[in-house]
Amino acid sequence: MNLVGKIFVVLILVMSLVFMGFAVAVYATHKNWMEAVNRPEAGEGKPLGLKPQLARAQALEKQLREELDALKNETKSLEIDRQASLKSLQSTLDSLRQEHDALQNSEAALKQSERQAVLATQNAQRMLDRALAEIDTLRTNIFEAYAERDKTFKDSVALTDKLIEKESEVDRLKANKIGLLARVTAYKMAAEKQGVDINATPGNVAIPLDGIVLASRSNGLVEISLGSDDGVQRGHEAFISRNQGGESKFVAKIEIVKTTPDKSVGKVIPSYRKGPVERGDRVVTKLP
Repeated sequence: MNLVGKIFVVLILVMSLVFMGFAVAVYATHKNWMEAVNRPEAGEGKPLGLKPQLARAQALEKQLREELDALKNETKSLEIDRQASLKSLQSTLDSLRQEHDALQNSEAALKQSERQAVLATQNAQRMLDRALAEIDTLRTNIFEAYAERDKTFKDSVALTDKLIEKESEVDRLKANKIGLLARVTAYKMAAEKQGVDINATPGNVAIPLDGIVLASRSNGLVEISLGSDDGVQRGHEAFISRNQGGESKFVAKIEIVKTTPDKSVGKVIPSYRKGPVERGDRVVTKLP
């Protein structure tokens, strides 16, 4: 055998080994797809078949869809309950608003009744004064009647009856006055319990507060330490005083024109100005 033949023999041997390696590799990597698809259970390092996996996935999907539908129904039920709750709350709110309006109307009616009671008391006082004056006149007439001994007994009886009638009217007026005074006193006590001054101008009522002057400007504006958090509002009035020689001296009266939570600005009312306002002066919203 020559050299070429030997080379071919070696090449054939090498190629045989290569193809044998390919065959071994193909066999080693061969997969039974039918088994991989239909394998009913996982085991020996092999996963569950694709078809059972698909069935499980479909069953899981069905279960999740059912849960989703249940959640949708529950959400719908909760939304219905929420709408019902909102309607109930709205109804309650409307009822509270109506009650608030009724209380405001009642307050206005009480104030009107109080004003009418004051007027009635004044009228009763005037009537009482007139009745007392008339009684004085009647008494004078009685004294004159006693002085005139020539008057008949009939005239004396008539005058006596008239006197008794007028005194009865006076007693009735006095009783009405006492009742009206009691009602006015009750209204005043109720107003004081609420911190309301019945003699104050409407819209200018302020609770008693005490502060100091923070700054005084040449244009008549005064900055004070009381603000909206303390109950001060625009239009309220305040009084400024200064302690001199152990006595409190009235300095000026101001009207609030601007408020912030912790301080306010007021304008000095010229007709009530008794002197220059200085930093550190005392400020009160209601005189003692």
